Amino acid sequence: MCALVVPTFPGSLTRSIEDMMPLDDFLAYCMILFIATITPGPNMLLATNHGVNYGLSRTVYSGLGNLAGNLLLALVSILGLGAVLMASGVVFNAIKWIGVLYLMFVGVRMVFGPVSRDISKDESPQDSFGKRGYELFADGFVIAIGNPKGILFFSALFPQFIRTSHATVGSFLIIFIALGIIGFGCYMLYAVFGARLNVLLKMHAYRRMFNRITGSVLIGTGLAIAFSKR
Repeated sequence: MCALVVPTFPGSLTRSIEDMMPLDDFLAYCMILFIATITPGPNMLLATNHGVNYGLSRTVYSGLGNLAGNLLLALVSILGLGAVLMASGVVFNAIKWIGVLYLMFVGVRMVFGPVSRDISKDESPQDSFGKRGYELFADGFVIAIGNPKGILFFSALFPQFIRTSHATVGSFLIIFIALGIIGFGCYMLYAVFGARLNVLLKMHAYRRMFNRITGSVLIGTGLAIAFSKR
């Protein structure tokens, strides 16, 4: 008679998670991250627009930039520098206005910039109107770090789950890997939606209209951040 084998998590992974937080807390942490990340905002609007205009493979560049920006915000928060930055009005406003200006710059470029040629395949490595990979990366990175309230979010989130007196380097890595997987995954999910939406926007006029709408929303978001209080 055959014995039933029940699959389990590797012991080292379970112990590493348990060193930082109970497994149910880890799952709650992942759920909060997922909800906060999947909610539509400037990052996801950018992902959708890039998916429409550049295809899925090239949107990976802006996805990696967005990932790097979010990990940087998380690192600043977890090192305790977030409170210092938030306490400094000069630094806070500098980050805020850099983000606002870049967000509006990207929006204006979408509204008035050239419209890409028809993309026959989403996976084509050819950029349809000359935008390079590092420019796409910069779009994702700057928009991710441009709203300093992201630091406030991470600064409020991490203390709810991290026991710094018991956590190990490996445990922190697990937390950051979870953040990276969820953040990048949600970004690329919107990019997939944009790449599929491109099938419906083959006509030049429709794609131009889409760019104007998304660009206007980004400009409006930039203005909202500019006039928002801390």
